[in-house]
This record gives sequence, C-alpha cells and structure tokens, in this order.
Amino acid sequence: MQLRHIEVFHAIRLAGSINAAAERLNVSQPALSRTLKHAESLLGFKLFDRVKQRLVPTREAELLFSEAVDVQAALERFRTLARNLGRNPDDVLRVGFLPSLGVGLAPKVVSKLPKHWEGFKVEIFTHHYDMLLRRLRALDLDLAVAFSIVETPGINSTTVGTMNLTYLETDDPDKPVDPSPIHLRDIDMKTFVGLEKESPVGTFLRHAFDQEGMPYEPRISVHTYSVAAACVSQGVGCAIVDEFSARFTRGVRLRPLVPKLQFTITALTSENRPVSNAEDMFIKILKSACQELHSSG
Repeated sequence: MQLRHIEVFHAIRLAGSINAAAERLNVSQPALSRTLKHAESLLGFKLFDRVKQRLVPTREAELLFSEAVDVQAALERFRTLARNLGRNPDDVLRVGFLPSLGVGLAPKVVSKLPKHWEGFKVEIFTHHYDMLLRRLRALDLDLAVAFSIVETPGINSTTVGTMNLTYLETDDPDKPVDPSPIHLRDIDMKTFVGLEKESPVGTFLRHAFDQEGMPYEPRISVHTYSVAAACVSQGVGCAIVDEFSARFTRGVRLRPLVPKLQFTITALTSENRPVSNAEDMFIKILKSACQELHSSG
C-alpha cells in the first residue's frame, strides 16, 4: 500500500462514507472509490462492507486502523514542518507557555519588549508540556517556556529563572492568618487538591512526599495549577501550586513549604535550527522578567 491508499482508508473510516470522505480530502467520489478498490486489490481482502448506505469497516480494517492513525499523524507533522520551513522566520515570533506561566510570566515579558519591536509580531500560546514539545519539533513554535522537568532529545534548554511551589489554603475570615511555613507531613490529604500522579509535576510532588514518608494520595486530582488554585479559592480544600498561579488567585492564603520545593524555568528551542536574534532577545527578556518577579515576591 502507498501513502495515498492509507490516507484514503483513514478518511473513509472516519467519515463512514465515500461522499463524506471525498469532501474531507477535496477529491471526486469516483477517484476515491478507485483508490479504495486498488488498495483492497493490493491487500487481497476487503476493507469495508456496505450496510444501509454506510461503509462499515471489516475486522481486518479495524486492526489496520490503529496503525493508520499513527501514519496519518506523522503525515500531518510532516506537512506542518514542511509548511513552517517555508515561512519567513523574521516577521513573527511564536512563543508557547505552560498555562501557569502564561498567566503569571507572559504579560510581564510582553510589557518589556523593546520599542524597536513595534513592527514585529509576537504570538503567545498556552499549552501543556507535551504539546509544547510537539509544536517545537514541528517548528510550529519558535520558543517554549516551561519548567525543567526532564531532558528531552532534540530540544535545547536554557535556564531563565526559578519558581517556588507554595502551599495554598482558602482565605477564611473566621480563621486567623498563619504565615508560618507548613511541612509536607502536616498537609491533610483528605482535603488536598493535587496534580494528577501521571503528570510530570505530579510525579515530582509524589517523590517529594515519598521522601517525607507520606503517600501522595490527593482527594481530588487535576491537570493544571490554575484549576487547583481555583478549587482552593472556592473552599474545596488546600493545594500546592506555583507562585505565579498563587499570586493571581483571589480568595486564598499563601504559606511557605518545608522542605522548599523549586522548579527551574527554561526556554526551550528545537535543535533542528539555530536560535534567531529575536529569540535570543526574548530569552534575555525572560531572564529579566523572572528576576523582577522574584524581587517583587
């Protein structure tokens, strides 16, 4: 089978009919039918049965479909990369931030952009870590700003600052303020809103609690710091979040953690191309913004 056969098979499997698949691929129905028949003749078995005006995949087709999904995803990445390689890299800078850094750090960085960048476009995106890496590899982002979690092949990392984790509790007017540090061992897991264990940050927290001899078993698990902080503001329970998310959340109180938990903030770029002057300038501004935020904290 050729790549075109796989693309047609994938489209028909998702669309459920020749007509819908032809519209999806922007080709004629007869051409699509011929490609499908050719693919089936090469394979030696049918891929679809016609049932009440719909094409129902055979058992063999279902087994092939999971592989076709991977091939189609790779093809889309290839197309994205090819498209991005052909664009003008000097007219716009596309930067991705983790959601928490997008709220706390990105506006500070944008406010510090130099005056001579007035005719230069900067596009800010917020994505989770896996999506940032995926878009960097496809050259769909020029730069990403994230926490230093693991070494990633094909990705260059530049340290721009640090970020502390902080304990967050609901601002209860009937409860006296306690500014003293709280130890991990004293956190009540029955009211704890934590990052899901499978996430990189959740894994980091689990290891931190394990070192204190305490199981990491949040009552409620969420995917982002911002959701955890919002839950605390609504009186759901307590949480451990990054200092940026904490500062931008109303109705909460912050307390330092013991032991101190800290992440390194990094600027990520693809190893497949050199860093441009604009990206280098943006990284310098990131470092300055991180320093100022720590000083103001």
